[in-house]
Amino acid sequence: MKRLGIVALLVGVLGLGTYVLRAQTATPEPVCPNAPPTRLIVYQRARVATADPRPVNVRSGAGTQNDRIAQIPSNEVFFVLDGPVCSERYAWYRIDFDGVVGWIAEGDNISYYVEPYPPGL
Repeated sequence: MKRLGIVALLVGVLGLGTYVLRAQTATPEPVCPNAPPTRLIVYQRARVATADPRPVNVRSGAGTQNDRIAQIPSNEVFFVLDGPVCSERYAWYRIDFDGVVGWIAEGDNISYYVEPYPPGL
């Protein structure tokens, strides 16, 4: 009887793991009006997109009205802590870049400023 309970527990845990994996690889949907479908994953790494050489602004809060506290150069990697939060037609994520914690916009309706890292996630 104990074996049956252990097997049932393992099946439940493995089934949940499969569900979580499917949820992360599903086709992204827009979470903010006028913003592109979100691609970043909380608790994963990301980087500033290499197609645009401009740095990404890190702000003290989710929105362009908040102070710029740092910039992340093109191709640099950071860690996603939280998000998305919708503000001013952007999807904002709370990130950690070399100990600087702040908020960045993922992109606009023309292009992404940042992308999952490594690519293909």
